[in-house]
Amino acid sequence: MYWLFYFLNTALLSHLIASLKKKYYLFIFVVLLIILLTPSQIEVGSSEYAPAIFNFILNTLFERNFSLRALKPLALSMPLCLIILLIGTTVKKRFF
Repeated sequence: MYWLFYFLNTALLSHLIASLKKKYYLFIFVVLLIILLTPSQIEVGSSEYAPAIFNFILNTLFERNFSLRALKPLALSMPLCLIILLIGTTVKKRFF
């Protein structure tokens, strides 16, 4: 239930920030969504998930755990989405 509210608020925030730059709207919108929505496990053995960037920040600040384990899903999803976005914009420019 909380993920639904978090997703809607993140989409709204990403839209508001991306609408400031009309020329790069799609790029900014997608990058913000990827950064804010990529989930990672809170603990190694648990099945609970939290946004990767917030999980990393909170682990660093409160637990003094300087592990990059929480950012691994973000490191996988960011290049993949940027490649898909690049291919999509290239196809759009070429054919439409």
